[in-house]
Amino acid sequence: MSLRFRLNLMIALTLLIIVGVGTLFVVHNARRSVLDEVRSSVNMALQWVDAGVARSEGRQHALMAWLGELAKMEKIRHLRIQMRQPPQSMIDLSQDASKQAIGPAPAWFVWAVTPALTVGERQLTSNDGEPVHIFIEANPADEIAEAWIEARSFLIFMLALAAAVSALVHISLGRAFNSVGHILRGMEDIEQGDYGKQLPHFDLQEFDRISAAFNQMAQTLAKSRDENRILTRHSLRVQEEERRFLAQELHDELGQTLSAIKALAASLRNAPLAALKLQNVARMKRSGMRDNGTALTGITPRSIRATPTDTPPANTQAAQTIMDQCDRLFGVVRGMMRRLHPLMLDELGLIPSLQDMIENWRTRHPGISIHCSLDEDVEEFVGSAKIHLFRIVQESLTNITKHAGAGTVQIKLDLREDDCIHLTVADDGKGFDPALPRTGFGLHGIYERVASMDGFLTLQTAPGRGVSLAIKIPCG
Repeated sequence: MSLRFRLNLMIALTLLIIVGVGTLFVVHNARRSVLDEVRSSVNMALQWVDAGVARSEGRQHALMAWLGELAKMEKIRHLRIQMRQPPQSMIDLSQDASKQAIGPAPAWFVWAVTPALTVGERQLTSNDGEPVHIFIEANPADEIAEAWIEARSFLIFMLALAAAVSALVHISLGRAFNSVGHILRGMEDIEQGDYGKQLPHFDLQEFDRISAAFNQMAQTLAKSRDENRILTRHSLRVQEEERRFLAQELHDELGQTLSAIKALAASLRNAPLAALKLQNVARMKRSGMRDNGTALTGITPRSIRATPTDTPPANTQAAQTIMDQCDRLFGVVRGMMRRLHPLMLDELGLIPSLQDMIENWRTRHPGISIHCSLDEDVEEFVGSAKIHLFRIVQESLTNITKHAGAGTVQIKLDLREDDCIHLTVADDGKGFDPALPRTGFGLHGIYERVASMDGFLTLQTAPGRGVSLAIKIPCG
């Protein structure tokens, strides 16, 4: 429930309570007014009856005529005057025996303000000595109608005032919370990393101060982000240069050294065979062969056969072992050079380097099917971003191998009409919840590389639905 809705609800409930209390106050006053009017009318009628009795001097016909004239009077026409003289039945002297219609007053108002039945009584004695009872019953219809007219005007005024106050508060809160909406959208932009949007000036002083502080904060964050990106670019460049230097050193120094060691080991391995050949030649000389050019010329390695006693020295096997270890180290060094810096990237470009890396990855992980689509036109516009795109694909494949448990991987690199290079790496692995904190640095490193190229990265994943990385970077 939003704060704006809560405030509007609280104000509406307050106005409703005020209108309700005002209505109760109006009803209470109307009920008291009707009761006073009814009592006053009955008392006045009783006084007039007393005056009429005195005037008729006990004559019944004169009294009845007087009462009939009394019932027709304007001031007491809402009274019902009856006279009863045993054994006669009740005689209604009013002009209208039934209660008059109440008029426009609603039923709830009539029910609320109608007082208890007010009846006045006088007992007289006729000429015959018989008792005569005169009953005056109040009919508050006119008073209720008059009270409703007055109360209706007041209630309409209260409702109009409440509606005006509610509308004014709603408009004021709307203007105020428009500012809050702008501030919230600005904070969402900050959360998404968009520091370029500025909040407008607001009419309210408090919100305008918040806007100024927010804009200052956004500018500071944008400046810090740009500085961090410059530092990240520099760090990545230094890192790649150091890796390239190490790879070159491995290729030049360690590679040449291993080649020399292998050549020396090969020489040591072949030295016992040469010694055997010389021993055989000397033996043949001692046995009487002529030492002329013709006889010795026919001696070839195949014609020389060592005797069973002429076994090679023990260091021959050691030399072979050294050569085998050199071959193994050659493979290790090539792998290290590929991980440190792909020399093929500088010589042949991004697309052949990616193809070579993907082929090696397929060889090492035959259980995972990888499908790639690499656009050759990217090579012309990739610029210095080629090492970053290569590292992103490399890190993505490493993450898939370690964590995804995927069976299929899709890699697509192409150049689109928006003058941007798009890279997509998707797998059908187990995925993860992006809202949970991550302990690794693989995705963070990818984010840093994309940010250093002024690009955008979109991550789509959910538990059991794989991971999809969509990267867009400007050309060059």
